[in-house]
Amino acid sequence: MLNSIFSYNAKSITNHNKLWLYFFSIVFLNIVFKIIQLDFSSFWYDEIISVESASLDFGHIKHVSEWDNNPPFYYYCLSVWIKLFNDSEFYVRFLSVLFSSFSGGILFLLANKHFNKTTAIVVSLIYLSSNIIFFYSHEARAYSLVVLLSLISSSLYLNFKQNPSLKIALLLGLINFLLIYTHYISGIVIFFQVLLIFIYFEKKQATLFSYSLGVIIFLTLIRFTKKQFLLILNFNDSEKTFWLQKSTIKYLNEVASNFLFHKTMIVPFILIIILGIFLIFNKKIKKSYFVVTYVALIGIGSVFILFFLGKMTPIFLDRYLIFTLPFIFILIALGLSFFKNQSIIITLSFVFFVFSAFKINYKTDKGMDYKKAVYFIKHLKKESDLIIVKTKDIKPLFCYYYDSTFLSHQKKELPINENIIFCSSWDDVDRDVNKFSRIIVVDSFEDLNQKENEFVTKLSMKKAKIHTLDYFKGIKITFYK
Repeated sequence: MLNSIFSYNAKSITNHNKLWLYFFSIVFLNIVFKIIQLDFSSFWYDEIISVESASLDFGHIKHVSEWDNNPPFYYYCLSVWIKLFNDSEFYVRFLSVLFSSFSGGILFLLANKHFNKTTAIVVSLIYLSSNIIFFYSHEARAYSLVVLLSLISSSLYLNFKQNPSLKIALLLGLINFLLIYTHYISGIVIFFQVLLIFIYFEKKQATLFSYSLGVIIFLTLIRFTKKQFLLILNFNDSEKTFWLQKSTIKYLNEVASNFLFHKTMIVPFILIIILGIFLIFNKKIKKSYFVVTYVALIGIGSVFILFFLGKMTPIFLDRYLIFTLPFIFILIALGLSFFKNQSIIITLSFVFFVFSAFKINYKTDKGMDYKKAVYFIKHLKKESDLIIVKTKDIKPLFCYYYDSTFLSHQKKELPINENIIFCSSWDDVDRDVNKFSRIIVVDSFEDLNQKENEFVTKLSMKKAKIHTLDYFKGIKITFYK
């Protein structure tokens, strides 16, 4: 029975009720699956930037992007979301879960419309199996939103190619603006859309498409600030960033391993992708030429373009490339859909999902564990202690766990902070440490702090070091007395 329902030659699902049943079932399954251990891990540095930015007055959010590498649309979304609910770890991250889950549903619709039911079902299972997709669905950052907007943009673009209209062109322009207003690098999607105009579009289609570009340009001019344009031109200057590296073959292999589940799966999946593309053109399935070309450019072309750009400036990161993953998964599912026995392909895809489910890190461990560290400090501190938190950039993260109302009330300082200071160097220490019986120093990024040695030396001249605690991930707590 499965053979007759999911055979390659079968038409895509066209019954609207059945189609939307599939869509909402996939979205619901993604949500249920991705809320597992959603608030287990502490917020970390990147996430608290999102929460702090979203906690600002709505009119001030745009100016955050003047120093941040990320434009503000995600912060706007998160700001509304926090006002509707709260800024707890669960609710903040649940917004990313929703973005990721609806991406799974739209991915199904896209694959079903432009290929077949088998491709749609298989790609939905592969998407649900991805550990990296799961991880960023638990991240209070813009990456899941970028994936969603990339899929919406692609769906509109492919629909526009089939049925060009001014309405779709204007809507596509709006979505594409929101895409680059969420993450600059995702603009590569627009680059490939423009590129394919010169290859596949007729003159009338190209003219209509130009209206979408007009929308992007207009909105960019009225929403982007001068400082944002300067930031884009100097994006990720290697002299200013310490967490990024330029592209290497080793890192490309690491990204491929993360994207394709495991290093042992890289070659089999690449062969399946090549097989699918070859058979589309070999069997002269002309109606799929344009779609396959587009999906391959977004999924594979983007990776290689950013890899080579990453040789000059450090922008080649798996999280920056996450918008390519659904398109890579479509190519894998398409290759598998050519196998004769479709029931076996569907069954194996489900087995693959079950197997992958046991491999996923549901706790999504972050770079630091400030929640437990701050709770530990609150429990043991005394009135005679001085707590020194390094660096100043960590202040919102420390205060979020020290005082649950700190960000929501947009406080400048902690209510009782005479015993807590935030510093990046010894020059920032404005208290007489000798007046305190014990000094508790909380360190993050201490290996990257150029003035770390000076700080330790100066403090050691006044207080004796007792011991250091490295129990909390990404955090060092040192006691002086």
